[in-house]
Amino acid sequence: MIDLHFHCLPGIDDGPENWAAAVALCRAAAADGAETLVATPHVLRGDWLNEDAAARDGLILRLNTLLGGRPAILPGCEYLLSDEAVALFERAGEGPLTGLNRGRYLLVELPAIVTPRTVESTFHELSLLGAVPVVAHPERHSLFRREPEFLARLVRGGAVTQITAASLLGHFGERAQAAAEDFFQRGLVSLVASDAHNLDRRPPVLSSARERVRRRWGSEAEEGLFVSNPAALIRSEPLPWAPAAPAVVARGSGR
Repeated sequence: MIDLHFHCLPGIDDGPENWAAAVALCRAAAADGAETLVATPHVLRGDWLNEDAAARDGLILRLNTLLGGRPAILPGCEYLLSDEAVALFERAGEGPLTGLNRGRYLLVELPAIVTPRTVESTFHELSLLGAVPVVAHPERHSLFRREPEFLARLVRGGAVTQITAASLLGHFGERAQAAAEDFFQRGLVSLVASDAHNLDRRPPVLSSARERVRRRWGSEAEEGLFVSNPAALIRSEPLPWAPAAPAVVARGSGR
């Protein structure tokens, strides 16, 4: 498996505090079945600026060396969306934003309070630059839980969504789990990732989420969400699998 959302660089955000913890976390992910991890430290979020992409690359190089390439660590970031998104993306290669595996897919976390019109126009402008916004953990965002149609509009506009594995398992509470399932039923989910931070409170649990998806939505969804879509994403290719939405979704479901 490829884990596209993983906080494994030590000492730069709320992930592992030191190299020993970083190595242990990555090895736990490998034991859980992940062969490749995309390092996605928080960027431009509060005290976690992490603006120096070259410095982040240095951490990735050292972590790959310590791990011996098992699992392999690829570059990325988790960007807290702001009005500067378009200008920052235009600085690709010299700015703080790093697409997943340096590709066109950009992992984006929305602030707790957002203006939908601003988000939609920003995503549209990013798409004109060739970027594909990946909405991180929408099931944990109160706006999307209240207004799933807003998330649907972003997806229709070209964004893709990434659900947290632990949400599917109920580790983020009943509301996040219900929203995750509702988004699946609406055909809005393209990726599942662990968003792992540490071994005690936020461990990698991709394999358990994969089994749950297989039981509830079948082997085709399992293959798409955990294998074919992540593999295409790190190659900057169109995602080959898309969920089929039902003709009608019960009004108010998942809210």
